[in-house]
Amino acid sequence: MARTTSAAMRELMRLSGASQTQIERWQKRGFLPRFPRAYAGGGSSESELSEEIVERARLLIDHARQGSLTMGPISLIATLSEPDVALLREAVIENLAVGRRRLGMDVRADSPKEAAMARLGAAERKARRSRRTWNLEDVETGPVREESRYSPETVALFYRDSDDEIDTDDLEVVVDGMVELLKENVSRLSGVPVGVLPPDLEANIRADARRRLLAAPTFRDQCELVRSTTESLLLRACRLVPQVRRLQVAAVESARLAHALHTGALTAERLGTWHDFAMPVANIQRMQAHPMWTRWGSPVLSAGAVSDSGDGPRIVVCLEEPSLLDELELFVDFLASLIPVQALHRLAFHRPEPGGQTVK
Repeated sequence: MARTTSAAMRELMRLSGASQTQIERWQKRGFLPRFPRAYAGGGSSESELSEEIVERARLLIDHARQGSLTMGPISLIATLSEPDVALLREAVIENLAVGRRRLGMDVRADSPKEAAMARLGAAERKARRSRRTWNLEDVETGPVREESRYSPETVALFYRDSDDEIDTDDLEVVVDGMVELLKENVSRLSGVPVGVLPPDLEANIRADARRRLLAAPTFRDQCELVRSTTESLLLRACRLVPQVRRLQVAAVESARLAHALHTGALTAERLGTWHDFAMPVANIQRMQAHPMWTRWGSPVLSAGAVSDSGDGPRIVVCLEEPSLLDELELFVDFLASLIPVQALHRLAFHRPEPGGQTVK
C-alpha cells in the first residue's frame, strides 16, 4: 500500500528541506514532535504544523548535512532551543544502558553474586577483543592496535547494579591498577622512572583510591541521579560534554594533519584546501600538556567513527561534581584557541583521514 503524505508533512518537507523518511524517523526516535491533530467535527481531523516543529526539523536537517547525527541523541536534543527535558533524561539513561549492553553486561540473575560473575565474564571477553584506536600519543605511528585499557575487574566494578556485587579481590586488583597508573603519570611528568613509592605515601594513595572506588555510583544510582537532577544542570552537562568531545576530535585531526605535513607523508599540494587546517606544532605540545587533556581523557576513534557511548557516564560525573563544568568551559575555550579558525567547525563535525576521500 502506498504511503500517504499529509498536507502538514508536505509543507514541513518544503520548509525544512528534509525528506518524509527523515521526518518520520525523527518522529519515531523522539527528536521531532508528531503533528497535532485539529478536529473539524463529524469525526474528521487534519494534521497541523507548528513553528516549533519547523524549527526543530530545520535544526535536525542541519545536523544531518553536517554529518553529526552519528553523535547521538543527547547533543541533538540538548541543542534545541526548547529541549524536551524528559526526553533528554531518557536519552542519557539509554546511553548508560547501551554501554552495558555493548559489554554484554545487561544481565538478569537470581543473586548479586551470579550477576557479578556474569559481568566479570563479559568484561573478560571484552578485554580479549582488541580494538583500533587513534590516540594523540600515537600521532607519529598512526592508527594502532591495542587492548582495552580497562581491566575486567574495573569494568565489572563500574557496571555493578549494587554494592553487594563488589568482590574484595577484584577491588584490590583495580586499586593496584590505579597506583601503577599514578606511577606512570609521575614518571612522564618528571622524566624519571618511578618504580617504588614511599610506603606511607603508597598506603595513603591506596586508601584514597579504595574510598573513591567504593563511592562510585552503581548503575541504578546513576539513573536515579539523571532523573532527579535539576533541568538547568542537566542541560548544561548535556550540551558541554558532547561539545568537548567534538573539539577534542577536531584537535586530534588537526594535529594528525600537521604531523603528516611535517613528515612529508602528505604534501600541501595533495591536501589542497586542507593544508591550512593543520595545527601548529607548538599548539600540539600545549594541548598535550594541559591537565584537562589527561584528566578528561583524549578521544578514542574506532573504525573511523566517533564513539559517543562515553557521553552518558561523563555527564553523570559532571552531575556528581558540578564544579567540573566550569573547568570544561575553560577547556573548550582553550581547545578552540589552538585549532586554526578555518578548521574548527569543519573538523569538529567531519572527521577526515589524511589521504582519505574527504582530504583532496
